[in-house]
Amino acid sequence: MMPGGSWEPLFGWLVGSGPGAGMSLMFVIAGALGMLVGLAGYAFPFVRNVEDLLPDHSVEVESSSEAKV
Repeated sequence: MMPGGSWEPLFGWLVGSGPGAGMSLMFVIAGALGMLVGLAGYAFPFVRNVEDLLPDHSVEVESSSEAKV
């Protein structure tokens, strides 16, 4: 993201150019990808309805007060 670099015409309007601009571009890209993952998870019904589709896990606890060795 140096001034006059090859990426500056594409993303310079969004994050600027100069010191710190490359890191800010990385943050923007990571945020956009995170948003896409969240929307993709919402778009698929088997992911969106996983609470209803999978049974709950139940743990059976031994009611005896004696500890096994």
